[in-house]
Amino acid sequence: MKSLPRNARIRGEPFLPNRFIFGDAVDEQGLEGAEYLVHTESPAFICRLVGNDDTDFPGRERDGLASAVLFDESENLTVYLCNLRLRLFDFNFYGEIEPSVGELQEICDEAMRTYQRLHKAYAERDAAGPEPREMRTGPTKPLPPAERQQAIGQLVDKARLAVGKPMEGMQLAAAVQMALMAGDQAVFTEAQLALQAEPAARQLLVNSARDAVAFPEVIRKDGTVVSFELWALPFAFSRSQGGVWWHFPRLEQLEVALADALEVPEKSILWISPTLFTVDMLNERACQDMVQLAPIMDAGCDFAPLSPEASRATYDAARKTNDSQLVMAWIPFLVERGALPMDKARRLARKALDASMPLVQQAIAAEMEYGEAELFAPLPWWDALSSGMHAWNRKRLGVSAALLAASQGGIDKLEAVAEYQPEIQGYEVSLRVKGNDEIAARVPWLLVPDVAPDREASWRDLSDCLREAGVPLSQSVARLH
Repeated sequence: MKSLPRNARIRGEPFLPNRFIFGDAVDEQGLEGAEYLVHTESPAFICRLVGNDDTDFPGRERDGLASAVLFDESENLTVYLCNLRLRLFDFNFYGEIEPSVGELQEICDEAMRTYQRLHKAYAERDAAGPEPREMRTGPTKPLPPAERQQAIGQLVDKARLAVGKPMEGMQLAAAVQMALMAGDQAVFTEAQLALQAEPAARQLLVNSARDAVAFPEVIRKDGTVVSFELWALPFAFSRSQGGVWWHFPRLEQLEVALADALEVPEKSILWISPTLFTVDMLNERACQDMVQLAPIMDAGCDFAPLSPEASRATYDAARKTNDSQLVMAWIPFLVERGALPMDKARRLARKALDASMPLVQQAIAAEMEYGEAELFAPLPWWDALSSGMHAWNRKRLGVSAALLAASQGGIDKLEAVAEYQPEIQGYEVSLRVKGNDEIAARVPWLLVPDVAPDREASWRDLSDCLREAGVPLSQSVARLH
């Protein structure tokens, strides 16, 4: 390429455009209410196009394309109508040649056939969905026992040294980041468990891991660093079949709508993860693999927390069974740091939900059958996990207690016993009628997924919920013999 002087003749051979060009126009108020049709050959003209037109004209009921060119005396306009419910009007001709009514009708008929092909092409493209992107999984590399113990010891020592020392705290943050990225889940988990008797050091270690997930830094190949915040849309839905699928490519279509609704600055990044994360998926690795999300998405790929092929085979087998279930999940998205202040997110939450829900439903329905669905307001990652589980636990327990109370004459007739179940990462709440040892209903109360799930916080939340409802609660502790 080379520069042209401002007063130079325009050079080069143009590539002739298609005979018909369809498009929108924008003015100060936004998109105009009509599309535009441009006829690029002789006679060249531009006109407006609107749909949903049911104006009657002779021959409208004929099979195939039927049309007419009429004159609207009240508007002083020539109007083309067809039985595709489309209207063309405001014809502006360029040059000295203007067609006769018959010639214009033939041109417009051809334009309408082209318009049909255009919409068919759009429908086929939408049905195919976005181009598949490369799926990448985070590393899962268990260390040999000796190396694992050494890594755990080093992380514990750094946490102890970092208490009250900001410089050592920065070194701890880097060490935690490396431990999470390396892929051996046991290193961080065992380190925070080893510090149970040292709450200050343990809290520092846990906070470092939470920050590594919630505020990722991505170093690109050119050396630039991009700082992100991890947010999520909590999403709850029901299924009458077994199994839950987790990768929904059409969620990418949510990016523009969500960014516009949340008024994210035009040049700032907002990326939706097409991978949806359920409670079980997050508990599988204690949220640690979420640290992989930002670098993988920044590379233009999709993150797979599990093997896609094996997961698909398992899902295809499970969905053949009838297994009614309620599912709590989260749709993560990355925002460039500072582009979405919390007060703005709260103010625009309803607008974001209204814009997001139809697109989320379309994306999920394209890959998996589901029943009812509920989308919650977008929040920073850890807040989204907490609020989502808070609402979901209460909803399930509240429905079960209300149904039981209705059959027993009131909520005051009930009592609850809870027992912690490690296999579900939560408590099993048994509801029964006072004075009767027989269990009338069982409801799970799950811990909030975390790098270090807080069992005591979950118990306090359950206690508060049942105390507000006026249902006595006791805890059953499993005894090992």
